Amino acid sequence: MKKVMVFSLALVFTVLYGFPHEASSQTSSPSDALISTGIAQIVEGDVVRAQNEAIADAQKKALLQAVGMLMTFNLLEDRFASLKDTLFEQTTQYLQSYRVLYENTVGDYYRITLQSTIAFTELEEYLVNLQVLSPKVKLPRILLMIAQQKLKQNFSTCWWSFIDPERELTTTDQIIRNKLQKKGFEVLDHIQLLPSTPIKKVYGCLEVKPEAIKTLGAQFKADIALVGTIQAELRNEDGPKKSVQVNLTANALNIGSGAVVATLDTFIPATEDDEATAERIALEKAANLFADQIGEQIASRWVKEYQGINLITLRVSGLSTYLDFSQLKSSLKKGIPEINTLSQKTLSEREALFEAESPLTSSSLADVIKSKSLEGFTVSVKKVSPDMIELQATPHATSTEEKQTTTTTARKGKHE
Repeated sequence: MKKVMVFSLALVFTVLYGFPHEASSQTSSPSDALISTGIAQIVEGDVVRAQNEAIADAQKKALLQAVGMLMTFNLLEDRFASLKDTLFEQTTQYLQSYRVLYENTVGDYYRITLQSTIAFTELEEYLVNLQVLSPKVKLPRILLMIAQQKLKQNFSTCWWSFIDPERELTTTDQIIRNKLQKKGFEVLDHIQLLPSTPIKKVYGCLEVKPEAIKTLGAQFKADIALVGTIQAELRNEDGPKKSVQVNLTANALNIGSGAVVATLDTFIPATEDDEATAERIALEKAANLFADQIGEQIASRWVKEYQGINLITLRVSGLSTYLDFSQLKSSLKKGIPEINTLSQKTLSEREALFEAESPLTSSSLADVIKSKSLEGFTVSVKKVSPDMIELQATPHATSTEEKQTTTTTARKGKHE
């Protein structure tokens, strides 16, 4: 997160510095100039001195705003004491230029508003060297493998097909590529790379096996392959308006580990005067929404893994009630400190999916689970893959009896 509320930052600044400050609300990116207002008291009629002090005050506020755009509020609050005597006394080092927008006197105070340009690159490097900020994580190179089935087609087309492959980027590819690039990803132009990276094996558009995806990804030097299908379907043919629904389903596969790092289903309808327009609008909307959401998933997972945190799905079967799943979740969190966080993703009558964050790999975490005795449950590991552990859980008999007693007591209380 690269923004904090300037009002909150100004409040911290006021409390620690002990004189009145103002700061303008800034939501600009680090490439933009920042506006801040400085105030200084005029002592014994010395306006020049007050002006210089007000300029210095405004410059410190501009630098504070810049730091606030690079750090979270909580981190800035924690580190402010150490930064106060170092960074905020070096404003000129990171202030590239400034110009005066407005200045006046109010009573015995001098006010001046500056538009300052900050050297954000140098400032960020300083904070990284000071170990206040983590180095930027370079987001992965993505290879798009979205097979497409348009209206009135009973087959899918794709660029990797051995039968009549696509010779140019589809509209979907272009939209997803542009969106992800704006988020900081490098998205490969597979059409442009095909002449220099010929496909060595024969592949069909649908149900591409993980090993084939890893082979293609390695050929194109990708980190992530975004593999899926986009399908357009006519919903009504007889009315004056034509309605088309587009379904876009895809998984993001880590080429190195083979783990699925993100998955998403997107369903978008569009109703227009004709089929072609409805299809085009639905395709565009689906691609835009999909790129936004899958980009966030991939980035979050990638950054966590860079920080040494693995996201592992726990697929739990053997339980039948929400209370059982909830108590198992509590037992896992309590009994296995190697799980940093544990959140529930889905729940059905047969199984639940939990997402665990852990510094351990899935195989190492599975070994830990095997070695632990969890309160209230017997848990066995059935299968382990790079991104998932499948568990079979059985509640202890005493635990089951207690729940039955609790339920019976509650029912009696109602009748009484």
